[in-house]
Amino acid sequence: MTNPYGSGPHNQPPNSGGFSQPHQSSYTGGFQYPGYQPGQQYPGNQNFYIGYEGGQLPRNNGLAITSMVLSLVAIPFMCGLWPGGLLALLGVIFGHVAQSQISRDGTRGSGMATAGLVIGYCLLGLFLLGLLSLLSFGLGSLPFMAGAAGTSV
Repeated sequence: MTNPYGSGPHNQPPNSGGFSQPHQSSYTGGFQYPGYQPGQQYPGNQNFYIGYEGGQLPRNNGLAITSMVLSLVAIPFMCGLWPGGLLALLGVIFGHVAQSQISRDGTRGSGMATAGLVIGYCLLGLFLLGLLSLLSFGLGSLPFMAGAAGTSV
């Protein structure tokens, strides 16, 4: 019997190293599923979403996307302290508004809103820690504050 797929790097030649090929049967019968007809075409993935008419998925909530993006963009800006804190605060605000809209009208994006909230709150905590450490330890050591310490020569 000839190989219908041709010879290739993964197909061994018929006589390879003295090992025989396994017996190939021409029997095509066997168990068939009920209702199956050979050659029958089935529809592809039609993207059904249970509970919504017409098989359409509900749209993503724009504020959830905005919350996650703002919170992620705030990460590199945390080095400058002020822009990162503001972006994280906006991410938290948009995340809370998005979650209330999602629970009210059933749009998608709850995970994105939650991610924006978690990242935003973590960054706000880091922002407050940095602000407290700056106020308690480092404010007098800044170059522009050195003359304001009351020491005049």
